[in-house]
Amino acid sequence: MADTLSPETLLDALRDEGVVRIDAETDTVNTIEEFEADREVYYDTYVPMPDDEFHESVADVFGLDSAAEAADRVAELDISREEFATFLTLRSNVDGSYTTLELTAMAQMATELGPETPVPDAVEHLDDESYEAFIDGHERCVVTVWKLFCDPCEAMKAELDEVLAAFPDDAAVGGVAGERSPDFCRSVGVNAAPAFVLFEDGEAVDVITGRTDPSALAERAADVYGD
Repeated sequence: MADTLSPETLLDALRDEGVVRIDAETDTVNTIEEFEADREVYYDTYVPMPDDEFHESVADVFGLDSAAEAADRVAELDISREEFATFLTLRSNVDGSYTTLELTAMAQMATELGPETPVPDAVEHLDDESYEAFIDGHERCVVTVWKLFCDPCEAMKAELDEVLAAFPDDAAVGGVAGERSPDFCRSVGVNAAPAFVLFEDGEAVDVITGRTDPSALAERAADVYGD
């Protein structure tokens, strides 16, 4: 790859391989839906994986002698599960002309990219960098979890007004994209979407997952918050 590892070259490669699309008018870069559908499978497999299994997988993929060596390499290079899952997605989607180093760099870039967020506009958009401040800043709040290509999520978005009305007026509502907020999801033990995590005084006091009728959400919120 000419001009190896420069951001421009990496982005060009991701575009040429059909991984990302660049809007000619706004220069906005988004991954294509087909790539995201494949990446979701790898995310669901590797993001929640226990450390020992994750390190064994890294050792197998990169030809390392042991899971312990892989653990050291992961710590040294600060390799996230998301980057590893994206690396595997890329490897299965692009031609075989790229070196491991080039694919790794492409995966680091592609990990930060994605299609438009699945989080509805009517709630505050959060991520792994902002959710803690949101929770700490509200005595009561609800953090919702949404995913791409999720039929139950789309069904609940169609009832979003009723969903939001299920929570007390003084409970702020935020939302994360589950695929892009693994730290939050791990912190509250959520591995499905849609999900609704009810917080009070900084603590998660109830977690509701799956397609849920708004009236049932209202009942659970009343039980939690006493309203």
